[in-house]
Amino acid sequence: MSEFKILITTVGGMTSPDVIQSIKKNGKEDIYILGVDPFEFAVGRCFVDRFEIVPDSSKDEDGFINAIDGLVRQYSIDLVLPCGNEDNLALAKNRKKISAKIMVDDYDDLIKAYDKAAVYGAIKDNLPQFAPKYYLANNYSDFMNAVYELGYPENKVVIKPRFGRGGRGVYILSGNLDYDTVFRSKPAGEYPLEFFKNILRERDEFEELIIMEFLTEPFYSVYSLCQNGSNIISLTHTREWGNASQTFRGQVYYDADIESFASKTIELFNLSYTNNMELGISTNSGQIVLYDLNPRIAASCAIDRHIGLNFPYEAIKIARGEKVLVDKELFSEKKRFIRYFGQVWI
Repeated sequence: MSEFKILITTVGGMTSPDVIQSIKKNGKEDIYILGVDPFEFAVGRCFVDRFEIVPDSSKDEDGFINAIDGLVRQYSIDLVLPCGNEDNLALAKNRKKISAKIMVDDYDDLIKAYDKAAVYGAIKDNLPQFAPKYYLANNYSDFMNAVYELGYPENKVVIKPRFGRGGRGVYILSGNLDYDTVFRSKPAGEYPLEFFKNILRERDEFEELIIMEFLTEPFYSVYSLCQNGSNIISLTHTREWGNASQTFRGQVYYDADIESFASKTIELFNLSYTNNMELGISTNSGQIVLYDLNPRIAASCAIDRHIGLNFPYEAIKIARGEKVLVDKELFSEKKRFIRYFGQVWI
């Protein structure tokens, strides 16, 4: 049997080595990995078998697709695994131009899953207890009305672009900023109302923003394996220490109730392979609610290979049409992890 070859995009993320090593150290077979990234010094280059520079898919979609297809043919790649949001969409839209299987959902399903308003709306209609309180605004008047409807200045408010990805453009509006908060604490992404007024009030209209209730701890990162809208398993990571993008200390365990919600969401958006959902506690209802859906492989899911579930490798098996079976009893006991930084020399 010939060596299975995959191409992984966006290998420059801080946690990209986790995904790469999960695939390389799968304990079952040798897999050749070609890693690509627009950045010459992408850290993942030190962990793959071969590294190539490609155009940035968000700036040059056609150039990116042509480069990927050229590399697929040159290296006889069997499977393309997109790890960046923009790569995910570009490859889904142009899948017929790539002469290899792509581990990506249908483009129309992805567009809905990346649209925060569509996600919140679908959750509100179908699973209302898990929907955050939010408003849409594309003008200054609606923006101000939404802010006050959510209880500002007594309550903090989250502001983010409707189609933003990867935590970009997410801000916290706070009415309780003082000297100690600003100068004696680590920055928490909180801004006063004047900051937004100065940016928005001179515009007649702007791209739609989500104005959402501020959620509180505990925060949950939920990672799932699924196929054609049917969930296989979800594992929950509870964030004990970290930020909106990364958990540096947390606990991992199986939670049947959270998995039930994840399964219904996966069915709503017809998702496959692996994905990530972010949940927090509503200040209005005290209920766990969804605030982010990432319909792609998430680097942090690679942590779980050390406790018996190798998300990246199992997702590859799904893409190859293989049956995936998981013993959920293995994850009934909570296990804690601590993440740390390392380095490689080039």
